[in-house]
Amino acid sequence: MFALAVILSGGMSSVLTSCKEKTAKEKLDLPEAPLITHEDTLRAFNMSKEFMEALKNNQIDSALSLLVYYPTDTVTPLPADIKARMKQQYQLFPVKDYEIVTSNFVDQYEAQVTYKYRFMDPPADDPNYPVTMNVTLQVKYYQGDYYLSLYDHTVLSRGDKTEMERKVEEDLEKAKEKWEKEREGE
Repeated sequence: MFALAVILSGGMSSVLTSCKEKTAKEKLDLPEAPLITHEDTLRAFNMSKEFMEALKNNQIDSALSLLVYYPTDTVTPLPADIKARMKQQYQLFPVKDYEIVTSNFVDQYEAQVTYKYRFMDPPADDPNYPVTMNVTLQVKYYQGDYYLSLYDHTVLSRGDKTEMERKVEEDLEKAKEKWEKEREGE
């Protein structure tokens, strides 16, 4: 019995040792994760916060001038038509206050920061009335510098409007009509 126990414990020991060795070996074969520094984090939060603060201070043109567009191999300011649509959006839905909802750091060269912002106070009779929107900004290293852009570039498409753009414009128009009717009724 004692000999059987010694044999079994020796076998178990070698099994555990080989599992440990394999795990350590597998770890060595994994690619290294990019290191994201404190500076990388601050850059992403500061660049996106500057945009949100400008909107909160009703400096819409200044905020939009911080955004870039890179549809090809060049970085350009937002096209005038996109800037005009975004300006209209922030005039109808101004940033009253905001908070970070999520952040995603792909690596030291790319991060996304999503903000939830309040554009109005909820009506007294309906405290659950939706009064917030989200915006996701991207800080990305591109052609030698860091730039701020909207994360979803389908909104920034040139030429024909995307389905998302048409939907946003329709929703903006409906909201504007609703608010005008409510103001007339007061």
